[in-house]
Amino acid sequence: MVSHDERSHATRAALIDAGRELFAERGYATVSVGEITRRAGVTTGALYHQFAGKRELFEQIYSELVGRVWAHVLDARERGGAPSLLGDCEAYLDACADPAFDRITIDGPGVIGWDQILDEAQAMIAVSLASAYERGELAAAPGASLARMLAAALKEAAVMIARADDPLDARASARASAAQLIGGLAPAAHRR
Repeated sequence: MVSHDERSHATRAALIDAGRELFAERGYATVSVGEITRRAGVTTGALYHQFAGKRELFEQIYSELVGRVWAHVLDARERGGAPSLLGDCEAYLDACADPAFDRITIDGPGVIGWDQILDEAQAMIAVSLASAYERGELAAAPGASLARMLAAALKEAAVMIARADDPLDARASARASAAQLIGGLAPAAHRR
């Protein structure tokens, strides 16, 4: 027999999956609660039992997306052999450039708010900056303002890639710009 907790977990997962698919296909503004619940195969009441509403569901989906991006960065760092701040930034941009999440990336600032999005990204970037400093890649110890500014630059690059007519070209441009930004943070002996 399936427990109440198992049913609740399954309902929540179905809503998250349905919301992610619909938000990625058409964007937050054009998706209704009714469409989400129909695709999830649950009632509207079930959505409101799990989430305060469509916005909270979107926030959960966005938060999971951020978690996947960070997992991608860490995985790329492990597979890459020689971790670097630029490598972390490139892995971040690669993960954000997933076409399935383009629309969610674009809608995030408008739905969740730029500050909240930057708070989450800043936490990830701060870890990368601290690691880079320990490896000798940075001329000075990074502060919170550097993490915030780099997070803003990378989030904007992700949105730029998502909106581009040619995402591959936009991704290449973002990579070159990230290299320039990061190159300016390196000790003089490491600059090219």
